[in-house]
Amino acid sequence: MQKTLGVLLLCSSLASAAENPDTLAERSQARARKVVDTAVTAIGGAEALRGIETLQLQLQGETWPRLQMPTPNPPFEPGSFQESLVLDLKDNRLYLEQRVGGAGFDAHNTVVIKSGEGTTYDHRARTATPIPGEQTSQQQFVQYYRRLPNLILRQALDGANSLRYLGEDQFNGRKHDVVTFVMPDTQQVALYVDARTGLISKYELVFTDPLRGQQASEIMFSDYATAGKLKVPQTWAWRFAGDIVAQYKVQAQFNSSDAVKVFETPHAGYSKVAAAPSTLKQSVEKLAEGVYVIHNVAAQNYNTMAVEFKDHIIAIEAPGSSDGADAVIKRIKETIPGKPIRYVVVTHHHGDHIGGLRSFIAEGATVITTQQNRQVVETMAKAPQKDTLARNPRKPQYLFIENGNRTMTDGEQTVELIDVGPNPHARELLIAYLPKQRVVFQGDLFFIPNNDAPVGPPQPSTLSFAQKLKEKGLVVERIASVHGRTATMAEFNAALLQKTALN
Repeated sequence: MQKTLGVLLLCSSLASAAENPDTLAERSQARARKVVDTAVTAIGGAEALRGIETLQLQLQGETWPRLQMPTPNPPFEPGSFQESLVLDLKDNRLYLEQRVGGAGFDAHNTVVIKSGEGTTYDHRARTATPIPGEQTSQQQFVQYYRRLPNLILRQALDGANSLRYLGEDQFNGRKHDVVTFVMPDTQQVALYVDARTGLISKYELVFTDPLRGQQASEIMFSDYATAGKLKVPQTWAWRFAGDIVAQYKVQAQFNSSDAVKVFETPHAGYSKVAAAPSTLKQSVEKLAEGVYVIHNVAAQNYNTMAVEFKDHIIAIEAPGSSDGADAVIKRIKETIPGKPIRYVVVTHHHGDHIGGLRSFIAEGATVITTQQNRQVVETMAKAPQKDTLARNPRKPQYLFIENGNRTMTDGEQTVELIDVGPNPHARELLIAYLPKQRVVFQGDLFFIPNNDAPVGPPQPSTLSFAQKLKEKGLVVERIASVHGRTATMAEFNAALLQKTALN
């Protein structure tokens, strides 16, 4: 059904013809409004929806993040997810506490926004970080309204002028009316309303998937039960590009007198740290002669290493997107002119680390990776994208890591590509080690902030990485990263000694 969302572009262009009471846009809007009114009645009525002042929401379940699991193919090990959300719609306040575990990472954070100011509390590191003002606006709250169909319908009533009827569709073997509207954060949402019950079964957003092209992100609601005057789903599932990536049990309360008490909860014993820059500067960091890190060109907080050899270049990591990778390739050529990018190294299969790979394939670069990632690369190369590879089709060429390592050298410059897996983050995971420069380039094994904020306690993936460095006897002075700034080995060792706060 995601393909039909493109109809909105045509329908919206007709809205200006309001002088004609019988335009296609007006007929579509009127029919969509009837569907929404039916859904409003089924869920508890407009008065009950308008009467929501506070929402307490608990989500708990398992996650299988697409292209973020330890292996590229099933069976996948599920991650864990817990969320406590309090929305104060009357006074525009938000309290969001999340515990997330899986793929070598554990996180426990709370976001509090009130009086136009916000703070993120990291309970593992016991730090409090201010949230930039542009991220605490009312518009930023809207994404959390999409947690429940009740608040989505309230937004649909407020945005009734943008309502359009897309047609009928089948979902889970039942007929649904599909309508779309634009939420205050400009996100276009398609609602599937069960023709028999009038309840919302799911909503869809459209995005571009690196493996499959344009796809749907679907949030599915089921097992409705009564909560006061309203009905709420007890099961919440997320399907991403056709794959179930999360499933939660839901508990919701409206207008509880205890809800707003969380906004007065003190957070004592937290160190205040500076907020990370809202925009990270693009730059080229020279680590040594012929060794560069291209910072924030692929995307914000995504970096690529470029290593110069006698007659070619090796790029290590292709994160972001095709457009971002095009910009990285241009910057590499400006930094190291007159030499082709002969190889591109994939550290691991996660989507944010291979999103720009198509551009490097189009450039003619041979992909260096592990055998288990071949299928991911092949699928990505065939994806229906509108990018450089689509305009300049090529089949990917490969060099594979054998027996856990591969050394690339021309007699002067040497890069050792070492598989430090199995790691909790990915079963096969490459690092680039430059022995002459005593530099390691890695992805997702160690995070250091771009500002002067302290490094948090080590994650399971970081501890495994440290053990592999020791086992392999690598002499390292600096660690460059796909995410974040370059760190010294002293900073890395200090991070390993930190203790995780009890939470």
